[in-house]
Amino acid sequence: MTLANFPELTKLTKRQRMKLAEELWFSGVDDSLPVNPVHKQILDQRWTAYKSGKIKRITLPELERRLARS
Repeated sequence: MTLANFPELTKLTKRQRMKLAEELWFSGVDDSLPVNPVHKQILDQRWTAYKSGKIKRITLPELERRLARS
C-alpha cells in the first residue's frame, strides 16, 4: 500500500500528512508487545548517553525545522 493508493491524501499539506501518520502510528501501538532485545539495548545506550550529557536534546521547533529540510 502506498500514498498513490489514496490520491486524496496527496492534497494534504505536509503538516496534515504528518499528523495523520502520527494518528495511524499510535492507533497500531500495543504496549503489551515485548521489546526486541537489540532495540532495548540501543535505547538503553542512548538513554545512558543522554543522562551523561553526551547527547543533547533538541526543542520541538528545532525538530520540525530539521524534518522540514529532509
